Amino acid sequence: MKRNKVFLRMAAMFCALGLTGCQKAPDAAEENGIVHAQGDMERQIQDIAAAGSQEQTQEQTQEEAGTQQQAAGWYQGTVGTGENMININAEIPAMPNELHFITLKPDEGLDGDVLLAFLDSESGSVEDTSQEFLQEIEESDRHNSTPDENGERCLYSKFGDHSANRLGDGKKEASFASHTWASYVDHELMEKCFEAYREDGKTTLITLDAMDEGSFSADRAGEILLDKLKVLGVDELDFQKIYYYEGGGYSFYQMEFLPVYDGIAVSIGADSYALGQVWPNGYANVFQEGVAEVHLVNFCGRAAAKEPVTVISFEQVLEILELYLDNGMLKSDGRIVYDRVELNYYPIPNPAPALDGIEYKPELVLTPVWHIYMPLDEYVEGDYGDAVGPTHICVNAVTGELEEAD
Repeated sequence: MKRNKVFLRMAAMFCALGLTGCQKAPDAAEENGIVHAQGDMERQIQDIAAAGSQEQTQEQTQEEAGTQQQAAGWYQGTVGTGENMININAEIPAMPNELHFITLKPDEGLDGDVLLAFLDSESGSVEDTSQEFLQEIEESDRHNSTPDENGERCLYSKFGDHSANRLGDGKKEASFASHTWASYVDHELMEKCFEAYREDGKTTLITLDAMDEGSFSADRAGEILLDKLKVLGVDELDFQKIYYYEGGGYSFYQMEFLPVYDGIAVSIGADSYALGQVWPNGYANVFQEGVAEVHLVNFCGRAAAKEPVTVISFEQVLEILELYLDNGMLKSDGRIVYDRVELNYYPIPNPAPALDGIEYKPELVLTPVWHIYMPLDEYVEGDYGDAVGPTHICVNAVTGELEEAD
């Protein structure tokens, strides 16, 4: 029964991607829903990006290896004019000396020995249910790719291959899938989570400035989680949301996070998933005595190739955004105030995703982007329901192309 719970939780993650991926493919003239610049405008953007790259290269020659350029500081201003404009009021991150195009491959080092270490069983009796697990995944893929009574399918893309491994000892269970997914559950600690949920106790959102507070701090929970993940080669996480739960006499942290390469988080930008897109992400519940559960989705890619690139500055991004606004490719009435600006690695989506089955991507290519956005919870609480404009804007930090505006 406990094993079924684990599979249902993992299947739910597959289905969560699938349900949001049940949509038509973009038109041929589009890529990820964005019509890219053409003609004179495309040349203007290329010129801006090239000028920014040359300027940054000159500055970098004056820097010592391994140091960072100064942060651009804080930007507060309006880009665009008339009825088509965006407002930004956010801290601008420091620009690393070097970022890359990164090609990720499935990590074939995630084998049976690593899985056994990940399970960390205290029992002398460990059961291998890998074949059963593989069949469950295949059945899930078949079910989601088969049209329902309305002719609709729940399609999505996965990063990785068709492998699956699972071990359990009755108290704990650990599994790998596709050489890019990993899951772990401690059933006894999870029962404490369920008890806390049933008691409907206190829930606190932990902000970055409060990570070190309390006798059992969020910082400490992060250390416990990283210690659990070190056997997978994970040594850094980018935490997106952290909640502290208290109820039924128990307390724990619920943590949502992203993978990190070159010290930069991998993000798809938008709050919604598009068909052909792969979203690396992680989720965990952490008690002071250990990890209750952790799930890594499309997360464990191995960097097979890295090509250095020069990143355009935020000043060049502002120039490019003004072109997109003037051209009408980017539409906004200026009411949304973008209060987050990040440099992220963006997983390049498949512009022609599979329309009749689940797609397994043998590699995932990451490109740096400037990510300008307002978090979804701020958008909802701010009552921007009739505002015109995307909540997330991703500009390719190498070419200046508009990768996403959603």
